[in-house]
Amino acid sequence: MPNPVTVRKLKYDGTVRYSWPGDLIDARGQEWLIVLHDSERHSKSPPAPVTAAGFGIHTIGLRQPLTILHAFDPLGNFLEAKCDAALPAALRGRTIDFVDLDLDVVVVPGGDHYVRDLDVFQERAAAMHYPPDVRRAAWRGILHALRAIRRRRFPFDGTLEALLGRELAARGPL
Repeated sequence: MPNPVTVRKLKYDGTVRYSWPGDLIDARGQEWLIVLHDSERHSKSPPAPVTAAGFGIHTIGLRQPLTILHAFDPLGNFLEAKCDAALPAALRGRTIDFVDLDLDVVVVPGGDHYVRDLDVFQERAAAMHYPPDVRRAAWRGILHALRAIRRRRFPFDGTLEALLGRELAARGPL
């Protein structure tokens, strides 16, 4: 049963970078919200430069300074994950807002990963006057992502693949 929400990615100055409808499919207590984005039903605004058919699953931190977007092909095969350092998300009605802090960890099939956008982080932190606690939060988010990836902890423990499998099975044969 659909449970519609909108995920909004904000910059530190409050501008909306992306707005993306989805369905809230699970939660981990007061720690994480899990949102399914189906490319056939949900379109990102503004559109992504390359829109791939398939699914995205957002794992959105309510207490952790981290939001993770896993991408899957139409058959549910993992394509990549992008871990955004972000201020903990806020839930207002059916809108989930998170403030992106520019630093990312990208994970590819097989578990290889790398940190990117260090220069963007430095530039925006200076231009937007990130206070010291916000800069520290960005690095805590990246460290949390790296630990979860390397130790195969949630959401890199198979939980999202199982949730997506459940969603696909509920739709019937492919």
